[in-house]
Amino acid sequence: MTPAFHFHFLSFGKNIRTKDMIPIINKTLTSFFTKTTAGKPPLDWITRKRIALGAARGLLYLHEQCDPKIIHRDVKAANILLDDCCEAIVGDFGLAKLLDHRESHVTTAVRGTVGHIAPEYLSTGQSSEKTDVFGFGILLLELITGQTALEFGKSSNQKGAMLDWVS
Repeated sequence: MTPAFHFHFLSFGKNIRTKDMIPIINKTLTSFFTKTTAGKPPLDWITRKRIALGAARGLLYLHEQCDPKIIHRDVKAANILLDDCCEAIVGDFGLAKLLDHRESHVTTAVRGTVGHIAPEYLSTGQSSEKTDVFGFGILLLELITGQTALEFGKSSNQKGAMLDWVS
């Protein structure tokens, strides 16, 4: 396995890193979904875009530039870490699986967070980059709405209806 290091990816393993290479992590993206100031959204649209692009770059690195590729299997706001400038860093690789570039998927017991698990992964147990992309899509919806997938619609008695709202 090649050492993995990318700005939008929190490295793991025995990589040697200097203090200057490690960003200062202040919070997770989830922390912004719980804070509001006088009805004002906690994140402006430019910051939301920066976070989305940073998370996308981190996932692209895991899927295309690591050898073997890394399937995260738990892409969600709580696993997107933010530094002082709200640059996104993909973290928490407790459920990650390695996948050779010649293989299309890995079959495993289904793991992940309710509301972020791809339907095809639930039904087949086969995880691939596509399951991470589904989780990223839910993450984008959370960024747009400012609510978590399971909290969405809670006030209108439609708890967990984020995907229904979209379609």
